[in-house]
Amino acid sequence: MFQGTIPGPMRAIVRETASSWPRAEVYVPCCGNFTIERSLAGMGFALRSSDVSIYTTAIGRWLTRQPVGIQLRDESTDRLGWLADSLDDGVGTVATMMLGTRFLASVGREGLWHERVVRSYREQWKAKHAETVERLSGSAVELASYEVEDVRTWLQKVPRDAPVCSFPPFYGGGYEKLYEPLEAHFTWDAPQYEPLSNDDVVSVLGAITDRPYWLTASNHDVPELYPYLRGVIKATPRAAPFYVYASQAPTRIVAPRQPIEPVKAPRLREGDELVGPITLSLLKPGQFNALRSRYLNPRIAPGAANLAVAVRDGGGRLLGVFAMAPSTFTPDEAYVLSDFAVAPTDYPRLSKLIVLAATSAEAQLLCQRAFSRRIRRVATTAFSNNPVSMKYRGLLRLHKRSPSNEDGWKFQLQYRGAMGQHTLAEALQTWVKRWGTPTTKTGV
Repeated sequence: MFQGTIPGPMRAIVRETASSWPRAEVYVPCCGNFTIERSLAGMGFALRSSDVSIYTTAIGRWLTRQPVGIQLRDESTDRLGWLADSLDDGVGTVATMMLGTRFLASVGREGLWHERVVRSYREQWKAKHAETVERLSGSAVELASYEVEDVRTWLQKVPRDAPVCSFPPFYGGGYEKLYEPLEAHFTWDAPQYEPLSNDDVVSVLGAITDRPYWLTASNHDVPELYPYLRGVIKATPRAAPFYVYASQAPTRIVAPRQPIEPVKAPRLREGDELVGPITLSLLKPGQFNALRSRYLNPRIAPGAANLAVAVRDGGGRLLGVFAMAPSTFTPDEAYVLSDFAVAPTDYPRLSKLIVLAATSAEAQLLCQRAFSRRIRRVATTAFSNNPVSMKYRGLLRLHKRSPSNEDGWKFQLQYRGAMGQHTLAEALQTWVKRWGTPTTKTGV
């Protein structure tokens, strides 16, 4: 219901830390999605919050029984007039803001995906809005006060001995960009303020930490706060770590853990001859995790797969694995999250056979069944220190090359290609002809 990027374990750490604080007022600047307030609910604190965003202010004013004060802009009436009846200056407006964060960015934008998003929300609006209102009405969060004020001036009014708990933005323009679609279509009494500069961040941190009880967290490592580092949270393998700093708190480390299951199928090994026909077998999530951990490059962060498939030869031996997910923006496209071959074997280009299997007609059918949509294309991302990926070269088309956003790689390569243009039998035939020559080993 409340949307945000703060990992779930953070709530437990906040609650544990605050359990030793005096049961009085707790001040929460930059309250964002009210993660802290939800964590402290029911602990006997009088919660006083502040922020400057339209989204947070809608919730904060509603929680303190103030008029929300948000209206649809006149210039947006033609496109979004169907939202007008939902703006009741109370919980209905809050529900509209929450749902708006999910689809307003697509309003007025070209493309089938954006059109489908807006149309879907318009057709289902009454049901979605009523459901959100019902869930909000059951919220247990209570605020003693909420103010629309910049963190720099608001902290000056906070008593020096009062606990402060905050996750302030450590980068410029983050919240402004996040809620830009709401600001584009709704009007309210927005405050005037300047985005935080680097010097302002230091000043805010000083105001938060200059007191007996405080807690703050960020996805940036802050060297100045090393003496107060109380926890590191990395909720998923691909998530950025969160660093928790506090005046007093137990030390906690949260790391991702993936379930694994054994895969009893034999693997192709050195000295084994690959024989046809090749077949596909579905893998359980735990089995996929086990094989990925064994064979995939450890520098590549794993992702959650909707469909994981094993490729086996005619002898039932495992040759490799590919994993798919439906594309977020292209309805008829499947995204290849992982594809890798077992190793070591006598076939240095075995990975190309896995790519051919992943783009086969049989794989296409599995994707269509799993995703409940027509799939015609595949896309994937390769990280490499070379300007092209030798694995995908000759099989998929290089769509985009850009500097890598992952440490240890020079290039981030975007590949695309057709799906279902060949069968598994044809894939094996092509691979044997072009890349299937085994390595010749000579004895001494």
